[in-house]
Amino acid sequence: MYGVLDIGTTRIKFFVFDKELRRTYGESLENVIHNDGTQDPLYIERVVRHFLRVARERGVQKLGVATYRSSIIAWDSSGKPLSPIYTWLYNKIEDVYGVRFKILQYIPRLGILFRQFSPLFRFLKAYKAHDLGRCLKEGRCYLWTLDSYIAYLLTRRFISDATNATLTGLIHPSNFKPIPLVEDLLGVEIPRPEIVDNYGEFGDVDNLEFRVLIADQQAASIAEGAVEPDVVKATLGTGLFVDIPTGVYREKSGFVPLVLYKVGGRVGFGVEAYLAGAGRVLDLLVSWGLATYQEMSELEPAGGYVFTIPALAGFQYPPASWIRGSILGIRYRTERRDIMSSIVATLAFYVRYVIDSAGVEPRIVRVNGGGSRLNSFVRCLATLLKARVERAEDSEGTARGVVYLLAYGDGAVEWGKPLGTFLSLGGGYKYCDHYQMWLQKMRYLKNLKPFFQGA
Repeated sequence: MYGVLDIGTTRIKFFVFDKELRRTYGESLENVIHNDGTQDPLYIERVVRHFLRVARERGVQKLGVATYRSSIIAWDSSGKPLSPIYTWLYNKIEDVYGVRFKILQYIPRLGILFRQFSPLFRFLKAYKAHDLGRCLKEGRCYLWTLDSYIAYLLTRRFISDATNATLTGLIHPSNFKPIPLVEDLLGVEIPRPEIVDNYGEFGDVDNLEFRVLIADQQAASIAEGAVEPDVVKATLGTGLFVDIPTGVYREKSGFVPLVLYKVGGRVGFGVEAYLAGAGRVLDLLVSWGLATYQEMSELEPAGGYVFTIPALAGFQYPPASWIRGSILGIRYRTERRDIMSSIVATLAFYVRYVIDSAGVEPRIVRVNGGGSRLNSFVRCLATLLKARVERAEDSEGTARGVVYLLAYGDGAVEWGKPLGTFLSLGGGYKYCDHYQMWLQKMRYLKNLKPFFQGA
């Protein structure tokens, strides 16, 4: 039996799969996000311990773990947290984001590491806020990503998997080596963990064989078969993530370079753009009683000339952190339904924009995550793209990717094949033809940076 622990930003899930990779058990608990974008590591530890007990009770032999990414935490040698988890949604870094970093962000190739959304400044925030310099130097504490903290709790090993470590800005994704220049520019010394493959013998945890450690979005790419350049993966969960395999290591201006997987001699590369908090907007609308998921799924995007930008944390790509929750074109007769449908359409428009900007023409675009249940989103995307748009029957792409790696380690699956049953949805939504108009509005907002800075 295989056990999969999926630590997401808003939910922590545990699944059990049999040897035929059929899911036999699933449980999900809320993961609380504080208003400042931090989370409580002690709460996450309690949930992890709970699911380990469930795993033993369910007869699990091998365990795999996926975590959300680019999120920083400090802890001591006993495993006690010394800081909250500064999640990828945390952006209160004004006190550490000085003028020199604002200048560095414009340097070709290096600049993407020094933009405000970079995890480097969550490292710097934790380092300074909790006065970690001395204990790091003496080896009494650790400062790294969530996957590393979870692995330490389970094994007492200071490790980080290749997919997570290379998203820190401190480890180069092309060769898995440190980038000394970045640390020099950051002005602090941060000890690095051992960088491990996504499948390996990481240790035994209460008679469970801990075998897989991977970032959540990369696990989903494996499940969707988005490991070759002709398949693109789009995940609509807490955020909207578009992952594009590139085969070999490549850098594209503004995109985040990815390691999709590192398993033995196999290494897969890609690039990514994302809209932070996009899925969270849908959750908020439901929690406020303004919409239901069923209503949003069934509506046909028909927002007229209303354009809504569901970006709670601004745009990572294109870099425009000042564009947040914008609504353009609202009129006297605009209805609630118009705004709802324009939000759904914008999510599809963004996927199209990223694919076009990357200069690729995929054969298939596969969508997953909780938001992939919205038929309106998937059908609008199918209207926009020449590629075939597919949705897995099982939206838990991360879990399927982890169990795929567990099974691959046992020689039970062939590498590169998607795991699951996929359905193709047709398009035909007239409003989704307004993509070019939306693009013009985007460019207009992007040019308003001086106005928003002045405000």
